[in-house]
Amino acid sequence: MLCVAIVLAGTGYPWQTTPSGLGTPRILKFAGGAEAAVSLQFDDSMTTQIDNAVPLLNARGIRATFFVITGSWQYGQRKHAWEVDLPKAGHEIGNHTLHHTGAKSVEELQKEIGGCSDYLATVFEPKPRLTSFATPGGVPWGFSPEQLAPILQKYHLVLAKHRNFFDEKTTDPVKFVQQALDSGSWSNVAMHGTGGEWLSTSLPTLTRLLDFMVSNRNRLWIAPEIEVYKYVQERDAASAPVLQAKGANRFSVEIKCDPSKLAFRDLPVASLYDQPLNVEVAVPASWKKIQVKQGTSVATVEVKSIQGEHFARFQVLPNLPPATVTRK
Repeated sequence: MLCVAIVLAGTGYPWQTTPSGLGTPRILKFAGGAEAAVSLQFDDSMTTQIDNAVPLLNARGIRATFFVITGSWQYGQRKHAWEVDLPKAGHEIGNHTLHHTGAKSVEELQKEIGGCSDYLATVFEPKPRLTSFATPGGVPWGFSPEQLAPILQKYHLVLAKHRNFFDEKTTDPVKFVQQALDSGSWSNVAMHGTGGEWLSTSLPTLTRLLDFMVSNRNRLWIAPEIEVYKYVQERDAASAPVLQAKGANRFSVEIKCDPSKLAFRDLPVASLYDQPLNVEVAVPASWKKIQVKQGTSVATVEVKSIQGEHFARFQVLPNLPPATVTRK
């Protein structure tokens, strides 16, 4: 039996709609069912970020975005950290131009942005992928969105927006996280030096911010900017998930995103938008564990029981063949 679902707003779970006892699938607002999302961002490839911030992040399992200047001496001094250690720990390496000297012409703009992207392509996967880009501050940079757009498109760069920088003498950065929780939104908290160098955030302030985030982890999705960006884009471009029952103990779920609602339409959706969406489906009380298979990916997931409702939460990549869910 084919069941076309309606994505419901709010926190209440939809009524079961199929004879097999399965509920209407819905895409969760943020990964893991989080109420809000926060991305931490660090600019200018600073040594203090590697020496001070990264250990604090890694100790708490927090992954962040680091906007690097690949032609700078700071980057060159710690290339192994930027190119091996941070990506291995799950941090995103973003484009912050080649030299951070600004640009006074479209030609210079192309060299600064393209030069950084070209270099990063030699370090990481050469295939096209979405990467975050942060406009350098304090340097000549007077370009219109129309002038910037084709360069970002060419290199599949996502312009970082709504970045919350702060002066800790006057602003508590915890407020940006609390605002995200209060409004159910996504917040970007950005900084430069950590425990030294320029525009520095002190380590006590950074530690308090990280600990506040960890204390709210059950409500908060903490992830690098590009992961949240892709999730939000896919979620908002997705039609209602399609569930198809395949007997009493198995079903499939397929999600399609409308390419016209996504940026970067020069390549197939799934080649750039590869962030799994989280889906929730009510299942019979007798289901305790499921196996989810999509392509070569296989995962086993425990069925959750909250307030007498039993449901499975699992990941589905959009615009690919359906994920098959089997009762274990």
